[in-house]
Amino acid sequence: MKKTLIPGLLLLLVACQSTPRLEDDTRYVKLAKVVDVHVFTDAERKEAAKTAPRSNDSGVSFGIGIGVGTGGYSGMMIGANTGLSGVHDKRKEPPQVATGANRFTVQPLNSSERIEVMSYKHYKVGDCVKVLSGHPTEFARLFDPKEGERCN
Repeated sequence: MKKTLIPGLLLLLVACQSTPRLEDDTRYVKLAKVVDVHVFTDAERKEAAKTAPRSNDSGVSFGIGIGVGTGGYSGMMIGANTGLSGVHDKRKEPPQVATGANRFTVQPLNSSERIEVMSYKHYKVGDCVKVLSGHPTEFARLFDPKEGERCN
């Protein structure tokens, strides 16, 4: 069992390490210039807050597991988990108008395409950014260019 488990775990670790970060994936990330900025008013933010999705900051879960093995080994496991911390991971959800996001329109270099992106960061017209768009599972987002990357 150990002879197959350890190599399998090592292969999984190598596969996870070789996956490029989103901002480095050239299939979906392009250099772009900001061509328009829409800063939402307080009235628009209050209206958006009325329809904003509620965060699920709390929850309780229980689990029971029963195992029977060969050689006389058997066992039972009971576990419980509470998520009452009030901390909500916002990295997995798109920026919301109600919580301070603004809308930026960007134009990738050497393209006439325009992409609208919501972001909490502050950019102005003419700024050079990297835009992630077209990813099958991730929402569009903006990144700061790395040192040496320019929108000339």
